[in-house]
Amino acid sequence: MDNLLIAIPLLVLWVGGAVFGLLRLQKIGYKLNWVRTLAFYVTPVLLVLYLIFYLVQPITADWPSNLPGSTINILLALDLIVVSPALLLASFILPNMIGEPTRLAAQRERFNSVRGSVIFGGLVFISLLLPIIAIFAFKTDSQLRYDAVISVIVNGLLAGALYALIALGYTLVYGIVVLIIFAYGDVFMIGALVGFALITSILGVKPGGVVSKDTSIFTVILVIILAIAIAMVVCGTLNYLIDRLAYKRLRNAPRLAPLIAAIGISFILQNIGLYLNSSTPKGYPYLFPNSTRTGNADVVADWIGNSESLITFPVTSFIVIVATAVLLLGLRYLINSTRTGKAMRAVAQNREAAALMGVSIERTIGFAFLLGGAFAGAAGVIYGIFNVSGTVRYDLGFQNGLFAFTAAVLGGIGNVNGAVLGGFFIGLVYSLSQSSFFGLTASYLGLSVWAPVAVFGLLILIMVFRPTGLLGDSVQEKV
Repeated sequence: MDNLLIAIPLLVLWVGGAVFGLLRLQKIGYKLNWVRTLAFYVTPVLLVLYLIFYLVQPITADWPSNLPGSTINILLALDLIVVSPALLLASFILPNMIGEPTRLAAQRERFNSVRGSVIFGGLVFISLLLPIIAIFAFKTDSQLRYDAVISVIVNGLLAGALYALIALGYTLVYGIVVLIIFAYGDVFMIGALVGFALITSILGVKPGGVVSKDTSIFTVILVIILAIAIAMVVCGTLNYLIDRLAYKRLRNAPRLAPLIAAIGISFILQNIGLYLNSSTPKGYPYLFPNSTRTGNADVVADWIGNSESLITFPVTSFIVIVATAVLLLGLRYLINSTRTGKAMRAVAQNREAAALMGVSIERTIGFAFLLGGAFAGAAGVIYGIFNVSGTVRYDLGFQNGLFAFTAAVLGGIGNVNGAVLGGFFIGLVYSLSQSSFFGLTASYLGLSVWAPVAVFGLLILIMVFRPTGLLGDSVQEKV
């Protein structure tokens, strides 16, 4: 009951801010009839049903009596994602649609130039807002602790960084060739295998084992850097050879031909992975082991000493953060400040005009495949080091590749900034979908099984309502 007394004012503020923002958006010329229907008709009904089921039926009720209450919880959560204070924030940021055309065009141009930063800032805002709400709403409930909320968001952002690295390969190639390479996820899998073989052989540790205490941390870091570098070379070369041997010959063929070729190459790479690693999943070794338990050291539990906290931040998270930042900044410099990057942007914008200006089209395309494969190799090694358990298997690239493809489409495929934004967004969606702090942990639901459904359901919505992605409209230089 205490949580309900806190939840009701929060829900009122949440929906009230959304309604006020909706009215402001309609006043400045935005037609949001379907959002208005949700806010004024659907949301009140769901709120009333939620309160009724909260009072008459606990969430721990047995199947099938808990189905109605759990269904209302899920529908309300989805509804409040749309009917949220983000509408109020948008009403102050989005350009006016009513007024003098020249002035409105200038406002829209200014907004388009910062749209990616605004959306990314919104993600950061939500990531900070949810833990703050959880601190006040759930601090007395052992099932809904604020540190669980923070942990879910941190894990989502870290997973999103990995999805962003993989999505960059999709978007680099698509921006130049306008082709979806579905074999790209399996190049990522090969990268994970290469890094696994190098790390286990050089450090002399068994799969899933623990690095010897006598091994210096500097040695471990050097081996990680070496594994990432070699995986980038191997996967970049592999992706380049795939283009030269298969895709180049189908450059002018109907679109279906290279797509079928990509699917065939995917099966070939999966069988290579099956031959090299067998069908038994293996795990990367624990490179920064904890002295009291099996696993990598955790910053919160081991370094800070707060073992009661649900927040987990393993030491390997720093590898994700540093490696992702270095690779993304390097790519940004390459695209914006080098001759090769300018050639890539020129080919992406107008292939025929670029050829007339002396740009070698095939060389530029080959370099894009090489660079995309290198990013897949780096992502494979980083993914294995971070996730450890069961990360080395022949079908590793299937789901992760599809997640990365969803991230690329969400951000605007062909747009580098969009791929990064989409990666973080998909990471958060996946992490939140399989979490338990929404109170939807009825045993029959199995939320971790339904998390991919949330991601691919989002992909369907994107393709239906905004096929160009979040940043796809405003970006002329796609790579």
